[in-house]
Amino acid sequence: MVKPKPIDGEADQQLQRVETLHQQLKAEHARAQELLARLKGEEYQSATRNHQPPKSTTRDWVRDPKALDMKVGEFRERAKRLEKAAGGKNSTLDIGIPELKAEEREIRDLEARVSGLEGRVRGFEGLPPDKELALMEVEKMRKELEALARRRDLMFEGLIEGDK
Repeated sequence: MVKPKPIDGEADQQLQRVETLHQQLKAEHARAQELLARLKGEEYQSATRNHQPPKSTTRDWVRDPKALDMKVGEFRERAKRLEKAAGGKNSTLDIGIPELKAEEREIRDLEARVSGLEGRVRGFEGLPPDKELALMEVEKMRKELEALARRRDLMFEGLIEGDK
């Protein structure tokens, strides 16, 4: 695709911002795919498959502090196995629903902005890449439009005079 040179620097800056945001979105997508692959991986699946629900109840734990201490140890061990299965990156597991919703809103806003900018860029399609040639092409099209408008007006006047 031929990239036209923008008439002003603002469009160029906006295009650069969009490209940067696009690269960031691609990187985030790659990280999410990597996390998903790890979560679907055999280590994580085997760690979660071995999970046994505790057989004692809260009432038993309150009565026997030693049993509670044992359960705390079990839970810590299970947490270590899950963290190891996830690749030791606990920070990616700390993301909550509010953060995900906020990121989703940001992504939707960026998508809307990108589609708007793409629409603006489409207005430059068909123009030569050189600024001077593009301006000449625009002027040529403007003159052609004016000629067509004069022709339309003459035809309209002819219709009106013909009805009299």
